[in-house]
Amino acid sequence: MSQKKVDAYKEYKKNKEQILKREKRMKKIEFGVIVAICCLFVGWFGYSVYESATQKANETTEAPVAAEVDMNAYGDYVNSLQATFSA
Repeated sequence: MSQKKVDAYKEYKKNKEQILKREKRMKKIEFGVIVAICCLFVGWFGYSVYESATQKANETTEAPVAAEVDMNAYGDYVNSLQATFSA
């Protein structure tokens, strides 16, 4: 082994306890973040299901109201096009 590797190994052995504590702390933080994201997803999913269920329950079953549309302008336009192209 080169001297550089030996020095790195000695430094690792000297700081091994701190390094392991840091790694454990990072694993706990990562686990906490993953759990928080999962909880948020489950909460959002539950809220969405609840909202869609209550929305359907609140909707009335009345027939839609028909709207009357004046088609005279459209008919005049189509007739003018037919007159233009048939001439």
